[in-house]
Amino acid sequence: MAELLSALAVALSWGLFALTWGRYRKRPSLHNALYSLGLLLFALGVSAELLARLLGAWTPALYRLWYLVGAMHGVTFLGLGSLALLNPRAARGLLLLLSPFILYGLHLVLSAPLDLSALPTPHAPSGKAFPEPSLTSPRLWTIPFNLLGTLLLAGVALYTTLLFWRRNPLRAQGTALIFVAALVLASTSTLNRLGVVGLEELGRALGVALLYLGVVLADRSAYAGGRA
Repeated sequence: MAELLSALAVALSWGLFALTWGRYRKRPSLHNALYSLGLLLFALGVSAELLARLLGAWTPALYRLWYLVGAMHGVTFLGLGSLALLNPRAARGLLLLLSPFILYGLHLVLSAPLDLSALPTPHAPSGKAFPEPSLTSPRLWTIPFNLLGTLLLAGVALYTTLLFWRRNPLRAQGTALIFVAALVLASTSTLNRLGVVGLEELGRALGVALLYLGVVLADRSAYAGGRA
């Protein structure tokens, strides 16, 4: 059952990435570009998890890939995409500010010592294979990236929903779905960290589906209003 749910999450994630990338190709915009990147990383992350499960264990390269695109940046660029939907200039500035930290995180994931035997199970999606959280351990840097991404994804969505509830109902409906998606994704990740298993794959698939529907509605309302 877990493999089936993982496969569903993988298929849905890649499908949503393809659809979002198609929207970017037709209507280039910063928020569509960031959402496409975020969904690409998300799809790579869930694919790596499924492959590790099918193989029965992580390989060092597969684990590092998963940690970078899933554990560290699973919501970073989705959050930036939400900010860009509201304020492209602020999103560009924040992305520029984050760039050195993103590169440093990449360096740590690629270079930090790895002990796969420390994982609770051979294919567990857990950060325990890396050293304990510190400035030179990737495990510390997942916290600010995930916190920032979740706050942006949920916070901007909630703010925009309240702002446009009467003025632009279509956009408000879209951002409300994005807000719910952020809660689903954050709750799924939290439950996994608390040891609750069996819901992660389904929660991720549901969260990304809600996110995409929200982006479609919000994006449609923006262009209907003449926004470039």
